[in-house]
Amino acid sequence: MRSTRRDEILAHAAKLFSERGIAATTVRDIADEVGILSGSLYHYFDSKDAIANEIVVRFLEDLNVRYEDSIEPEGSARDRLATMVSVSFASAVDHPYATEVYQGEAILSSQPADAPITVLVQKAHSYWRSAITRGIADGEFREDIDPEQFHRLLRESVWSTVAQYRPQLSELADDLQRNLISVFLDGFAARFVDGEPVARIARRTAKNEAQTESPDSGFAELRSDVDELKSVIRELSSAIRQLQKP
Repeated sequence: MRSTRRDEILAHAAKLFSERGIAATTVRDIADEVGILSGSLYHYFDSKDAIANEIVVRFLEDLNVRYEDSIEPEGSARDRLATMVSVSFASAVDHPYATEVYQGEAILSSQPADAPITVLVQKAHSYWRSAITRGIADGEFREDIDPEQFHRLLRESVWSTVAQYRPQLSELADDLQRNLISVFLDGFAARFVDGEPVARIARRTAKNEAQTESPDSGFAELRSDVDELKSVIRELSSAIRQLQKP
């Protein structure tokens, strides 16, 4: 698709915002990068903030479409998450610096609940949560790891990896996503003993142990009772001796 002047402005602005931040980037800086006069930029956008918002909204809209298109109803939860990791990298390649701009700017990541960016972010998160919840329910993923913590760790690892390897992202994307999938999803996979998840066995065993008093515990209580009885007998004997004195 042929790039328009608006697309060029967004592309150059995204790189500048990522490197300098929105506050430190002027309209003139963007115009100079594009090769137009500062006044001409206002024919396309009302302000820097409008440019930043469109950079992030375009990225998130495309990301959600890709997530939705990648869903295989009959596929496993692991396959769905692996595909989402791959899709995330592909979208980051096609929208350079958009995720870095979003993560680096509090004004973009802390908006009202009904703001377009907030709505799009929550929709993106729902795809991750849905796959994780399904995987746990089906016994595919471990039950002893908090699903919300795992969701955040995996998601943030994807985007921080994108930012860290941005200059080589196109060349390294396949290796990076393969490593992330291996570390997170294989580690999150449920472990089984005789067809039952290990976490479920451990939880049931701990519950049974809590309900059943151990022999050592019973012996300790008996010993405590005996010691207390001995003390009472000594006190009683002492009192009797005192009474028997002339």
